[in-house]
Amino acid sequence: MKTIQTTPACLFVVGTPLGNLQDITCRAVEVLKTVPVVACEDTRHSRKLLGRYGIKARVISCHEHNEAAAAEKVVSLVESGLPVALISDAGTPGISDPGYRVVSLALERGVRVVPVPGPSAATAALSAAGLPTDSFYFAGFLPARAGPMERALEELSGLKATLVFYCPPHKLIRTLETMLRVLGDRRAAVCREMTKVHEEFLRGRLKELLELVSGRESPLKGEIVLVVEGNAGLEVQTGEELAGRLERYLDSLPEARSLGARKLTLAAAEHLKLPRNKVYPLVCAYLNRG
Repeated sequence: MKTIQTTPACLFVVGTPLGNLQDITCRAVEVLKTVPVVACEDTRHSRKLLGRYGIKARVISCHEHNEAAAAEKVVSLVESGLPVALISDAGTPGISDPGYRVVSLALERGVRVVPVPGPSAATAALSAAGLPTDSFYFAGFLPARAGPMERALEELSGLKATLVFYCPPHKLIRTLETMLRVLGDRRAAVCREMTKVHEEFLRGRLKELLELVSGRESPLKGEIVLVVEGNAGLEVQTGEELAGRLERYLDSLPEARSLGARKLTLAAAEHLKLPRNKVYPLVCAYLNRG
């Protein structure tokens, strides 16, 4: 086996399995066997992986609650001449989990950072979702509160790229409801517990997925990635063309002016297959004309 060069000392950013411990690269195992220190989220969780491959490195914690202090400790170790490997509980460090601060501080202090590519939940889900992969936008976790979540989706609603989200299982139904309301009934996939015993892919339109998930006898558990179709129907049109289409539609609605801007925006956005933030100012202009 080829020896990993660790002089001068550097910070290795190592991708680890999502669930199936066999999904680790030969290079990742080699690096982890070579470095004296491994920084990880949950030391108990990571020791299972390290033990499986006979890795005896010292383990230190680096999670979201101690990341600033852990970053200083890790970088100081590398500066003292000890190479360190940074791993997460699953997948690639720093992708919506701890790791960014460590890498950022290392670069700020002139420490060499070396990626050791491996699994990623986002790309694994995207590869099996059955939606376009030529262009995608990774949005990570949506805000927990209803208002901020809705606004975040509004901002993403016009993107033609496929959208990729991480979603806690207990927020899945509310997230699907909000996506259906804001984005419309797009194609999507719920990717759950990938590479694990209970791996599951649910594919369909948002409305179908919401009905399917809501109808389960017990709520879904485990890590979830949501992949949602981009706004493929968004047309490139001038402001006058959009205003004309909107006016014709609203004129066809009985008592349109009595419904108010919010209800008209919801209806028009769904009918025209356009994001609500693009439709709302046109609706307001229509109503203000009297």
